[in-house]
Amino acid sequence: MLDFIYLLQFFRANNSIHPLFSGGRAMSGATGNATPSSGPKTVGRWLKDRREKKKEENRTHNAQLHAAISVAAVAAAVAAVTAATAATSAATKDEKMAMSVASAATLVAAQCVEAAEAMGAERDHLASVVSSAVNVRSHDDITTLTAAAATGKVYYCYYEEFHDHIYTKNF
Repeated sequence: MLDFIYLLQFFRANNSIHPLFSGGRAMSGATGNATPSSGPKTVGRWLKDRREKKKEENRTHNAQLHAAISVAAVAAAVAAVTAATAATSAATKDEKMAMSVASAATLVAAQCVEAAEAMGAERDHLASVVSSAVNVRSHDDITTLTAAAATGKVYYCYYEEFHDHIYTKNF
């Protein structure tokens, strides 16, 4: 069915169905993207190009989605660390600053999570990644999350019960 829709789009774009019945090729001016040496695009080539373009669009969307999830994980980890630091800070002017920063970090993390959901992230997957990010225990954990988000690599972070750091596994 999808190929039929693509065929209709092809014929509308080229304003001609005649070459299919006559056995000839369309005029090079009709396709608008033909070169003198290659001739006009065939329907098969046009369909293949459409499929490849769709695959590339899906790859790009998935990369953007995973980047949004990685940034949400970093934001959640920063929010957790700042909240823990604010809770243990002395009752001074620094405590108010720490609480303000923790509140701002939590807001940023919440917005990152919403953005990832709006892009199509599965709620269970996002909850798992954020949950593991909130449980960071060392500077190495935050460095790992930050590096994963900065390099654009897709990482799934999880905790092992018997270890003190986050392991990363490529999807």
